[in-house]
Amino acid sequence: MTHRLMRRLGGALLGVALAGGAAGGWALATRVEALRNTFLDPAGRVMVVAHRGCWKDTAENAVAGIEACVRMGVDMVELDVQRTRDGQLVLMHDATVDRTTNGTGRVDDLTLAQVQALRLKAGAGGPGAPLTDWAPPTFAQAMAAARGKVLVNVDAKGDVNDQALRELDAMGLAGQSVFKSAAAPETADLAAILSRSDLLFMPILREADGTSLAQAPERYPRHPPAFELTFDDEAYLAEGAPRLRAQQARIWVNTLQPRHAAGHVDADAVRDPGAHWGRLIAMGASIIQTDAPGPLIAWLAEQPRTPAVTQ
Repeated sequence: MTHRLMRRLGGALLGVALAGGAAGGWALATRVEALRNTFLDPAGRVMVVAHRGCWKDTAENAVAGIEACVRMGVDMVELDVQRTRDGQLVLMHDATVDRTTNGTGRVDDLTLAQVQALRLKAGAGGPGAPLTDWAPPTFAQAMAAARGKVLVNVDAKGDVNDQALRELDAMGLAGQSVFKSAAAPETADLAAILSRSDLLFMPILREADGTSLAQAPERYPRHPPAFELTFDDEAYLAEGAPRLRAQQARIWVNTLQPRHAAGHVDADAVRDPGAHWGRLIAMGASIIQTDAPGPLIAWLAEQPRTPAVTQ
């Protein structure tokens, strides 16, 4: 059985599982099943990932940001997960709550009650940002908002993967999530993830680390369906993409900061999408994480064909 057939079969089985557990039944399950199958299809259309949710008109890592992404038609939301002092998982990017809330202190020094007594600052937060009425959500609250509607990239801050996976299993949402890590496959924190055939896992490969794209897929017990690449030189993507495509893998790039994708950033891409998002796609990228998901979705919709590479 080919890798592609196995992946599509897995997606079909996931649809049955989600339909049984998701509020909203078959309609919601079918949406996630379609997104998962698209993620697993190396020749599929370009996918859009919203970095920390759709925060520009809401707040970072907020339930409202997830809901805004669903309305916008985003394929996947990236959410940052940390553990509180009393062992509960919450959404927060920074080690402290200072930038994005009206509180101070490290997340791991605060209890869940203390974190949820805070209010998120609008947008990217920072000094002077207005307060919202929203508390930082728990991981479970965020996943409940995403259930059946959008894929979720779990960006674990610290060794919380095992706990996040237990919570996902309890909610029946493990198949709706994408885990990623730059850690070596033999790392203890990845053991539970790599042992599961139903989970979507994506290694992070960095040019700065000297990682060979030719050998990377062989390090994993099953060929991952996608790889996240960060690079300073376009050649890393252009020359490495054929090797990863030969392994039936998608390529994820980030247009968030100059060091992520050879200087291609959202601010420039919004002004000239073809020169930045288009150029990365032409070189092999097929998943783009962005802080400007709306403009990227709109630009992709105008293109005659959005799969990453002509096969």
